[in-house]
Amino acid sequence: MTTITRRQALALGAAAAVSACAITQPPPKAAPLAPRGRLLAETAAGLSLVELSTGAVTATYPGAVPGARWLRLYQLDHGHLRTYDTTTGRLVEQTDASGERIKAVSDRVVALGPEPGPRSRTTITLTGADGTRTLQLDGNIEPEAFSGDGQVMYVLDHLPPEHPDRYRVRMYDLAAGRMTPLWTRAKQPVPLSKEEEMRGTGRQAVHDPDLAALYTLYTHQDEHLHTRDLIAGHDLSPGVHAFVHVLSLDERWAYCLDLPEPFGLGPPLAHAMALDAQARRLYVFDASTGRVVVASTDDLQIKHAGLLGEQPGGEAYAVAADGRAYLAAGKRLLSADGQTLAGTGAWDLPGQARGLAWLNGELLAGAGEQVLRLQPRTGARLGALTLPGLRELRHAEPTYG
Repeated sequence: MTTITRRQALALGAAAAVSACAITQPPPKAAPLAPRGRLLAETAAGLSLVELSTGAVTATYPGAVPGARWLRLYQLDHGHLRTYDTTTGRLVEQTDASGERIKAVSDRVVALGPEPGPRSRTTITLTGADGTRTLQLDGNIEPEAFSGDGQVMYVLDHLPPEHPDRYRVRMYDLAAGRMTPLWTRAKQPVPLSKEEEMRGTGRQAVHDPDLAALYTLYTHQDEHLHTRDLIAGHDLSPGVHAFVHVLSLDERWAYCLDLPEPFGLGPPLAHAMALDAQARRLYVFDASTGRVVVASTDDLQIKHAGLLGEQPGGEAYAVAADGRAYLAAGKRLLSADGQTLAGTGAWDLPGQARGLAWLNGELLAGAGEQVLRLQPRTGARLGALTLPGLRELRHAEPTYG
């Protein structure tokens, strides 16, 4: 339900009946109704499910990993993989599973494996609708995502395995039982020896359910060559310091969207990315310099670049909706027009930024241990709730009925 602002009506008598010396008070303002919805937030206790209309934490799941559409939560606990419904918070399935950590999830399959670290061979357990199977893979392998049909597992292959300092994205065909070539965006197979190798930091990943794509923001990519350069035989680094790695999960191709300097030169935590799936726009911010760019997810081209206020210090967070993009860092919240990137607002937060989310036309901002409900056009506070141990707002969705 869309949140509205109520005003109590002030009953006035006939003008002749009002004394000339009477003092008329302005009508009192009623507090806006809290939106009906659920918030998932990372807290010191784990991933917490919060009912926004009451502010009550209805459940907390330590170490839980969300599915791509936030319909399910997955939790690994002492050899048991538990699946929870985010609508009700209830346990819907529990299976025995081996592995130390949840690595990747999809609607069909969950990958479990060891903690990150040097190794020359990796054991991956897959469990899902088709049962459980174990893979023994050569190398230092980290599952990252699955195709929609669950037949392909995308992985990060760390090199050299026992002393890794770089990594590459590869594709494992579960039916064939082997690594197979990724495709370029031009539908050309990438030779297994020509995958691009990355040395930087994977800052943030965003899933686009409409296009079945995974966007991953990488920073500090010195001496990096893209697959397209390697295939063309180029041996000189273009000096790219940051880019968005685009992985088409169902069409099985990868592409790198280069970001202009100074992206990637500042602290990785100062960078943030937001997707407006409805408008087909992807935003990337660098709070340390105030830079922002917007790219079309249709043609993967940067359309506009802008400059917002510099926000040094603190982790950056971003969200985009309803024709605007928002950036929070430190104790400051900024907004920009979603198409032109012109600044449209700047507001102070009462505490350190702890994430942004969008719900029913309201902007939710984590600040310290508070979750603020804000009017997105003006930044006016519509309400707040306290969430002890808040670390990051992760997702919000409406409830009905």
